Amino acid sequence: MPARILGIAFAVLFSAFQTAFVGPIEDALAARARGDHAAALQILRPLVEQGDANAQLQIGSMYYSGYGAPQDYREALKWYRLAAEQGLAGAQLSLGFMYERGEGVPQADQQRNYQEAVKWYRLAAEQGRAGASFALGRMYANGFGVHQSIEEAEK
Repeated sequence: MPARILGIAFAVLFSAFQTAFVGPIEDALAARARGDHAAALQILRPLVEQGDANAQLQIGSMYYSGYGAPQDYREALKWYRLAAEQGLAGAQLSLGFMYERGEGVPQADQQRNYQEAVKWYRLAAEQGRAGASFALGRMYANGFGVHQSIEEAEK
């Protein structure tokens, strides 16, 4: 009988532990998936203000795409940077992309900043982000922000 009680207690604790991972971010993602961007934004706002990197990435993508928030590249860049500085690879990749394209970047004339793009692509690639590795290889192949090197591009 005690083993059965211990098993039930473990199951209850494990269930509670799993539930801890289901929360506001998942709720915001579900809202976005069903097209309820206003609800997603409402869920994300307090989280981004608390410094949640995943929420910052999500709200950045909302500003980038214009879904649930007005399309605003500068605002997207701001939130991507905050998440990227916390080490979130998806935000680093997005930030690199924006610098490569010159979207929302601080320069008055919206110039592309390949060196900054390479920096963020490299950080995301070092975390195993395949898209960042591809982008970094493309930068080396074309000599954008780095010395052109087919050998480095092939890596």
